[in-house]
Amino acid sequence: MAEKSISEMEKNAAAVANQNLAEALEAAVDVLNLFTKIQANDVPAKKLTKAERVKLLLLQRIQNDLRCCVILVEHGYPLQAVSQAASIYEGWVTVGNIETEEDAIKWLSHDKEDKSFGRIRALTEQALKRITGDANEADKMYSQYQQLCMAKHLNPILERGRGYVFEDNVIQFRPGPDTSELAIKWGWMALECASRFAQFALFCIALSQEISTTLHLELITQLKKLKALQDKFAKRWPDNYPSQKP
Repeated sequence: MAEKSISEMEKNAAAVANQNLAEALEAAVDVLNLFTKIQANDVPAKKLTKAERVKLLLLQRIQNDLRCCVILVEHGYPLQAVSQAASIYEGWVTVGNIETEEDAIKWLSHDKEDKSFGRIRALTEQALKRITGDANEADKMYSQYQQLCMAKHLNPILERGRGYVFEDNVIQFRPGPDTSELAIKWGWMALECASRFAQFALFCIALSQEISTTLHLELITQLKKLKALQDKFAKRWPDNYPSQKP
């Protein structure tokens, strides 16, 4: 029998994703829709400050990364989506550290190709302090980021258990979509984390400008739904949330 084409395999993978990841996919789309609503409210008539410009620029990147994450999961490429989710995390903690004009100038003036804007652990702590008033969740959130980075950095712990099958004493390395149970797990984590971290970026924007009461309530309601989704994932796959308390 002829091998299936990549496009046909991706079509089949989409059916699997829509069946097994419907809740996580819906959450990601809901966050994307809220991005559109808040961004429509983002640009004031007056000239943007540097801090506003940097945050909106980063928010645009995060929104596109979240959309790419959805597309990758839908087509059967969950590990690539996990890598995208790690970038979204880096984006939101950066947004959370752009508060003043001095912060924005520091970001705009960054000229080191071999160094990031800041250490992610330190950015996480500072972003949480600005949003919630404390950094009690910093260790927990950073541990989730480290889980995402296993895919981003091709960590052997993750890589050595995927991408091949044994048939008739022959090993086959198969590129293309992955619809295994392991892929479902990583697809769920990619969508859950990417949606939640992208929503944190939206909170940063909401704190820095006036938004309607309706949008504020929608943000709060969505945050609660994403927390419930996180708890559901952590209960099913606790190894991916090593610091998550029951």
